[in-house]
Amino acid sequence: MRTLLAGVTLVAVAACAACAGPAHQDIDAPDSPVARYDWDPRDGGMAALLEGELRLEGDCLYVGEAVAAFPRSLATWDSRPQYLSYGGATYAVGDTVSAGGGFVDATTAEDVVVPDGCVLNEWNEVFLVQDEDLEPYAG
Repeated sequence: MRTLLAGVTLVAVAACAACAGPAHQDIDAPDSPVARYDWDPRDGGMAALLEGELRLEGDCLYVGEAVAAFPRSLATWDSRPQYLSYGGATYAVGDTVSAGGGFVDATTAEDVVVPDGCVLNEWNEVFLVQDEDLEPYAG
């Protein structure tokens, strides 16, 4: 009986160890699905609006059909529950988000990192999120 109990305890400890780990993955990690770049909100931004469902397809995070690049200073990614934390709020895959910004050519844009798993549109564009939150536009 004591051996059986020790075996059950060992299995439970191993299962809990698999749950442990950092809460948020660095969005610059090699396996991150998040396109990213550097942006300082004090510099202003472009005036286009991107709205859509946050979705993870393969190894890429999209907003609607667009590859959206998030500012490193405002975004983190948690791969286990598939949460994007942005501007102090947490968004799950499937949530509808909205952000100001604009499209740029990903092949010529400075410091934009697009994961290999992302499929860009026919113009090789990525949407640079230039907003401090992803809350739907109210107005």
